[in-house]
Amino acid sequence: MLSIVVPVYNEEDNVRPLFEKIQAVCEKIGDAYEVVFIDDGSEDATFNVLSDLCKQEPELVVIRFEKNAGQTAAMAAGFEFARGERIVSMDGDLQNDPIDMPRLLEKLDAGYDLVCGWRKERQDKFLTRRVPSIIANWIIGKVTGVPIHDNGCSLKAYRASVIKQVPLYGEMHRFIPAMTTIVGARITELVVSHHPRRFGKSKYGLGRIWRVMLDIIAFKFIISVFTTSAKSQNPKRLWHRLSHILFNPKQRAFRAAAVLSLPFFVLGRILFAGANVAALSCLGLAIALLIIGGLTENKIQQANQTSSVSGKLARFFIFGCKRRPMRFFGPIGVMSLILGGFFLIVQMDAFPLEGLSTIGHNLSPILITTSILVFCFGLFGELIAFANAKHVKDYTVKTILRANNEGVRSE
Repeated sequence: MLSIVVPVYNEEDNVRPLFEKIQAVCEKIGDAYEVVFIDDGSEDATFNVLSDLCKQEPELVVIRFEKNAGQTAAMAAGFEFARGERIVSMDGDLQNDPIDMPRLLEKLDAGYDLVCGWRKERQDKFLTRRVPSIIANWIIGKVTGVPIHDNGCSLKAYRASVIKQVPLYGEMHRFIPAMTTIVGARITELVVSHHPRRFGKSKYGLGRIWRVMLDIIAFKFIISVFTTSAKSQNPKRLWHRLSHILFNPKQRAFRAAAVLSLPFFVLGRILFAGANVAALSCLGLAIALLIIGGLTENKIQQANQTSSVSGKLARFFIFGCKRRPMRFFGPIGVMSLILGGFFLIVQMDAFPLEGLSTIGHNLSPILITTSILVFCFGLFGELIAFANAKHVKDYTVKTILRANNEGVRSE
């Protein structure tokens, strides 16, 4: 069976023609299919249009959220409710073309778990959409090691057994290719069509750029900790042997903290001869990182053993930080680093403000080490949030509509 998942938000003019296009393509494919529209709390007539359509089309499933939860939550719900062994996702704005589905499925059947669409000739504004996307995709490819040209393209084909293992939250849909490597997915990409938007308004703008940059750092860290590569399993590698001696190899969060703390232990020891603030700050940071790593490892183990979120720290990162602690602590760490850098400059002899020189001498190492600690606190918070992802949903389903012999029924 084939499932087509389509998140929509205020797309009243697009949903009917999109369904008709999907239906025409699926009829040609010839397999049993369902089309799952997820109405992400639309404020226009989107749900009414889908409800009327559902009365006529038995292949249509409509899931309505109680309130707007975001595209990632809508995709997560679609993947959860999809009944097909193969799943195709696409946007609901008619910019993705269903005619590309057979080629994606053919590639999927060739032995891949995920086939990503590549909008090579993207029909969006050049400066505000295409340029930031090109830069972001290049950075994501370099940082995560998954060189996909178009991570943001919603038109993708998945093997259901794989994508259902990947927890999605907090705008993680942009990083699906990288996140599927955690479960060992085989990934490829295919050039697909892209059309200009005809109806409605785009939901994205330049304001998301800073969030994407923080997400890239966070997801790289998540992948590094939760993915076990073939290289790391090679007993001949020096680090693998050392990790067995020094640390439990299963405790990857603590091991990551140990690696991060090592340079600060070394730097603190070098500076300790003068017994200055910089030396104490480095040593304190190194110890604090080990403590954070130990706490994180404990929360990850608890998440694997229980069926609910347990502990105040885990609840803080998940509910208090809305499961994206890096977005809260990241900017604070950056601002502290900038301020510490400023005081580092003013303590130089060439700087004219002598009054600030003494203050800068003491404050700069404290601010810089604090910024690193806060930044790392956010990073390890992301690990805890990811480990508990299966226990929390970012959406509330208000209505599910499926057609049957008596018409539409609400679940």
